[in-house]
Amino acid sequence: MTLAIHVPSIPAPRGASSRGPRARSARVGDTIADLGKRYAAEMNASPFATALRRRHVPRRSYVAFLATMYPVVVGFNRALIRSIAKVDHVRQSTFVRALAEQIQEEQAHNQLWRGMLEVFDVDHERLYDDLQESLDAFSPAELDACTAAVVSAVRRDLRAGASGRFAGTIFPDAVLALYHHLWNSATDENVSYWEHFASQAGIEMVIFDVVTASILPSVLGHPELDRGIASTHWWTEHGQPPIHASSERRTDEEKHLALSRMALNRSETANAVADAVEARAEDTMRLFAAALIAQSPYDHAFPIERYLKTRNP
Repeated sequence: MTLAIHVPSIPAPRGASSRGPRARSARVGDTIADLGKRYAAEMNASPFATALRRRHVPRRSYVAFLATMYPVVVGFNRALIRSIAKVDHVRQSTFVRALAEQIQEEQAHNQLWRGMLEVFDVDHERLYDDLQESLDAFSPAELDACTAAVVSAVRRDLRAGASGRFAGTIFPDAVLALYHHLWNSATDENVSYWEHFASQAGIEMVIFDVVTASILPSVLGHPELDRGIASTHWWTEHGQPPIHASSERRTDEEKHLALSRMALNRSETANAVADAVEARAEDTMRLFAAALIAQSPYDHAFPIERYLKTRNP
């Protein structure tokens, strides 16, 4: 998940203040980066991440984790594609071209996740069919209401991401809420492009820290979880492998994240509506954190056997 970085000045949304950026010591990109560190720390301290680092997570629970997070992966890409409509394709034609290149990269990253599922014999097409059927059972108003309820709950407690608010579904509430929340930020005319950009950038900042601290050290070389490059490629694209942790050379992903932060810092438009940008990005990161915190490290509740091409996870 690598965001397009060279972001031009985009007009402020309707209703934004015309008085310029609010008086503040921190620029919005720095604030988003700080929030990313905070929510990554929450995720790294979760029971699932802790058990994973100790190599106590059985393969079944790990594969169930990969399956339950699949809606987040495809939902991120779906929202990215739709969010281009917020950008003026005439005045910002260069930026639109950069976004188109980003979509190609994101499509490739989605395929890496599907490849990881295939390594563990997970039928990702059936998984996606069930995701769509689950969401189609809700009206747009019901999806909005369920998502709002989950956002409200995880604002109070990040452990409230699996409380059955999306009744009758097999995915954690936080996963489905994040899927819909990203779609809303990409499509709602009242949500500025910068709110959406910061939300997706925030997710990527969190991903890098969690993958680097908890996923890669736990999965690489694990006799049951490391099944070759197809089972680790997505992770190595989004974090710093342990063997390179002491290196001063930044990964491509770190460079992209630094440019996202710089783009947010430099944008006067984003800083003029900083309260809205930061609030939406933080809710997005809360949902993402809750989606991992909801994972059970041992007896995972997700019915992964339904999606296995063979009966052995």
